[in-house]
Amino acid sequence: MQAWLQGLGGGHVSGRYDQTFVVYGAVFLPNANQSKITEINYGGKILLPNSALEILVRMNIQYPMLFKLTNMAAQRVTNCGVLEFSAPEGQAILPHWMMQQLLLTDGDTIRVESATVPKATFAKLKPMSLDFLNISNPKAFLEVELRKYACLTKNDRIPTSYAGQTLEFLVVDVKPANSVCIIECDVNLDFDAPEGYVEQPRQVVPTVNAKPPAPPASAFTGHAQATGKSGSSSIPTTVFGGPGRRLDGKKKPTSSVSLCSEGTTGASTSDTAAVANDLPAIPPVVVNEDYKPGRVSFIRYDYKRVDVLEKELREKEANQKSQPSKLFQGSNRTLRSAR
Repeated sequence: MQAWLQGLGGGHVSGRYDQTFVVYGAVFLPNANQSKITEINYGGKILLPNSALEILVRMNIQYPMLFKLTNMAAQRVTNCGVLEFSAPEGQAILPHWMMQQLLLTDGDTIRVESATVPKATFAKLKPMSLDFLNISNPKAFLEVELRKYACLTKNDRIPTSYAGQTLEFLVVDVKPANSVCIIECDVNLDFDAPEGYVEQPRQVVPTVNAKPPAPPASAFTGHAQATGKSGSSSIPTTVFGGPGRRLDGKKKPTSSVSLCSEGTTGASTSDTAAVANDLPAIPPVVVNEDYKPGRVSFIRYDYKRVDVLEKELREKEANQKSQPSKLFQGSNRTLRSAR
């Protein structure tokens, strides 16, 4: 009985749908307009006759209905879904890309079997044209286009329509099997480099990490501030710097330049002005007029924090005080010559 059914064009055995049809392209569908032909060719679903639906209903085939297509002469296999049951009796209408994939021409025979494939978890596609690089959001674009497909089979070459042109994708890899269902599932989609794409070598611009030297500490802390915190002047103490006294008791005429005394806690205005004049000026900011868009350079001076600078000044002054005084270290002299 099984052999007799298969001789008539197919049948179903042990709850599995298995039939043989004559295949034709979408242009052979009766009363098909251009919109219908485009819908078939840019998708992964086929058209079967109404008799196939009656058999599938009686067999209680689970939804979505998925099928395995086999070209027995060339031993080429792919998987697909069903779009409608409106094909002429004994015929199956296939998309053009599917007929090319299975090495079929109009009038050839094909075996259609019911199939159960796992849900897809991962898919890697390779664009077959450099026009793919013009798509601003490829994942969103494929989210819409892949809804026209029920299955993805490894090594299939599927077409999509974008801005009036055809973009083809090669199914490089799918998981967890070589053929997966992409209906109502979350798929981790990845892309391979487009066919013919050559990556341009990146031009590495050497970065300059050298920092210009910072001005001295006194330019930031100030002579008077360092003196007030440390309790003494940063300038070495002038020998005999106290106020003078006359032997005749008269007062010494006042001078505009005063020296530091023991009770003075800071430098005078004249001394501060003299120290400020000796400080090196901070170098001016130079504008880079040769700047080219695409790279911004931020110059960082080798500055230190104010508290670190003040600490260094205090340590330097403490070292100077700890050194022995060099006053009265000369050799003695006598006014009378030795007899």
